[in-house]
Amino acid sequence: DLGAEGWIAEQLRAAAGPLPAAAQAQIDALSAQQRSPQALWADIDSARKAGEAKPTEGERKAAQQAFQQAMTKLARESAQRHLLRALYASNQLQERLQGFWLNHFTVFQFKSNIRVLLADYEERAIRPHALGSFRDLLGACTKHPAMLRYLDNEQNAAGRINENLARELLELHTLGVDAGYTQKDVQELARVLTGHGVNFSDRTPNLPNELKAQYQRDGFYEFNPQRHDRGDKAVLGLAVRGRGAAELDEVLDLLAVHPATARFVSRKLARYFLADEPPAALV
Repeated sequence: DLGAEGWIAEQLRAAAGPLPAAAQAQIDALSAQQRSPQALWADIDSARKAGEAKPTEGERKAAQQAFQQAMTKLARESAQRHLLRALYASNQLQERLQGFWLNHFTVFQFKSNIRVLLADYEERAIRPHALGSFRDLLGACTKHPAMLRYLDNEQNAAGRINENLARELLELHTLGVDAGYTQKDVQELARVLTGHGVNFSDRTPNLPNELKAQYQRDGFYEFNPQRHDRGDKAVLGLAVRGRGAAELDEVLDLLAVHPATARFVSRKLARYFLADEPPAALV
């Protein structure tokens, strides 16, 4: 018998024991467990394009329906894996926090093709950091293709700003709505976020020679320096020198250690684990 303190210490180590064989077998059989999102999307998108080329409207409609069904199957697989772990994993604190962070850094599965990204989002962006560094978790979620697509940051470019991700990053992911940031801070953060987007093709953009070294690609994530606002910015009083992708890391460093973020996230955690109105001292 570990006792309460021993059990908590074990949970905080996040050292998961094996799942029951039947549960693990179900997880191992999932498409999203066996193949990368890039491979899954290549097959699904290829079938979609072939369906669009069919000669009759009925065939094209059937192909579109099959495409949607394939996408929904992947989303259900992601939910199935999450549920099996929640039910049978020994490290229950990890699984509770997994659910908490999925809600905190929420995405909407039925927007565009996010369903093909869900399993990877949970497995690579959230699970490795659920009991670890909030800064690492914040960076992984902000730059994941599921988040970038959900909040339209692929449309955010120099001279054509989209504020969706910047606003949610401040309001919901870090500082909280009452933290005193301004509309100007949102706009400046949106400028920092320009160029961070997604690329579902196997092609890279044709860039001028002086920008090629700044280009970044990781799976479906892409930083395109040609779309980035290279001017200097100022976010929450922080002077950000315009220089490319590193600007975002500088701002995320600031947001992760901001006192307002500590209060906002800690209160959410206290509410999640204890009560709707947790004691202020606990927060």
